[in-house]
Amino acid sequence: MIVNIPELATSLPSAGIIANLSDSARNVLESYGSFSVAPAEAVLIKEGKPHGKLFCVISGSLEARRREGEGHVLLGTIQPGEWLGEVDIFDPSSAMCSVVAKEPSQYWVITRERLEEFLNSNHEAGIILMIGLASTLGQRIRGITKKMVEQAGLARLAPQATQDDNINSGTIRSAAELAAAFLRQKDLR
Repeated sequence: MIVNIPELATSLPSAGIIANLSDSARNVLESYGSFSVAPAEAVLIKEGKPHGKLFCVISGSLEARRREGEGHVLLGTIQPGEWLGEVDIFDPSSAMCSVVAKEPSQYWVITRERLEEFLNSNHEAGIILMIGLASTLGQRIRGITKKMVEQAGLARLAPQATQDDNINSGTIRSAAELAAAFLRQKDLR
């Protein structure tokens, strides 16, 4: 089966963490990374491995998946204009989930080293980019905090809740895993 990808983009969209960059600053940023195409089922980020990259989805659709037993659990879908990988840029560590192309997808990617070069060479644009990254991380932290509060409330209502109304260690572990996955993804649906 042959799948056609629309005409390949050669510029980053003015969306997400770079929405406030000027066209010229966005063009400079583009030159520090590269555009690529992932066929369906290609793995951009592998669970359990560090990757040190920041991605912007240009077209197509990606899925965040976490291994569970013999299969995987879908954590969310990443659509065009969305960014991923920002947590590993600031805190290189093992990825909490895999990111896989759901269909042929184009993306732009920059390594941590090249991002640092951009920031050091383009101070004004770098500040705008860092504010965008901080804003995204802040939104994700608020979202996971909300989910943890909801989960804590549900744990208290559950018949197996501990007698002192504290969250049991299994719930804390689940919330921590959920938080880590959420921070790596824009949307947990």
